[in-house]
Amino acid sequence: MEGLDLLKKDWKKNENSFEQVSETQIYKMIHRSSSSIVKWIFIISLLEFALWSILSFCMKDSEVMQKFESYHVENIMLPLYIFGYIGLVYFFFHFFMNYKKISATDSARVLISNIINTRKKVYQYVWFNIVYGIISSIIITYIQLTRDKEIIELISDYEKAGNGVLIYSIYFFMIFVFIAVFIGFIWLFYRLIYGILLKRLYKNYEELKKIDL
Repeated sequence: MEGLDLLKKDWKKNENSFEQVSETQIYKMIHRSSSSIVKWIFIISLLEFALWSILSFCMKDSEVMQKFESYHVENIMLPLYIFGYIGLVYFFFHFFMNYKKISATDSARVLISNIINTRKKVYQYVWFNIVYGIISSIIITYIQLTRDKEIIELISDYEKAGNGVLIYSIYFFMIFVFIAVFIGFIWLFYRLIYGILLKRLYKNYEELKKIDL
């Protein structure tokens, strides 16, 4: 019996050792996975920026853009563009720094904190783009209503005929539908691209909480 008791004690010691090794291995896998996910968030955000920049460049010589440039509203659009670029650079910087922090950390608690911060920044990034899109659409609509001669003449003709409310209602309804479709497309795009990565990051977060506890 004495030998069996010694064997049990030895087994318990080994069992704790195996558990510790197992947790260490799990942490390393979660660490590598989290670092890879955040790196991809940074890369995808840069690719997304490049895509929109290329599309904007390709549309620069289009008839619609040339007509818009004829309104001479650089004093309105330039600050809007600058604000958008500053916002994007801000998020790119944070995505990159979160990747560096996650890559360098060796603590489960710190890794959990970095994962939480990354998820917050991604959600903020998504909402920044949505709100920026809405504001841009409102500003562009205002410019068209006040600078586009064809629209001004059309509204004037309807007002003379006593149908001013009707034309404004139709116009704003069309703008509302456009903005709703645009926002829906952007939301689905971000849900598809970043949603998958955030789900994996959240799964890692849940696993890390178990280890940390």
